[in-house]
Amino acid sequence: MLIGLLMLLTPCVVFVLTLPISRRLKPSLRRVYRIGGALVVFLGGATSLYLASYTGDQGGIAAYFFQIAVILVYVALSLSLVILNWVFRTRDTRNAVS
Repeated sequence: MLIGLLMLLTPCVVFVLTLPISRRLKPSLRRVYRIGGALVVFLGGATSLYLASYTGDQGGIAAYFFQIAVILVYVALSLSLVILNWVFRTRDTRNAVS
């Protein structure tokens, strides 16, 4: 029960705590992070909670695996946006120098 609750709440807490840090991203990437991250984290968590609450034992197992997928998608989204931000910033500095 405790592990399931932690898996459900941790992505939401991490998303909310990283909102101030997202100011370092370029504005378009920041918008993608805030909208995309919120959709993945909160809708994914709500879907997992629904599966765990209303679909019996097999739904609990499905909720567990679905929440793992939510966490992996959120991490992939975050990493890809950080890499894209780095690429755009290096490209902008390279263009400014030449």
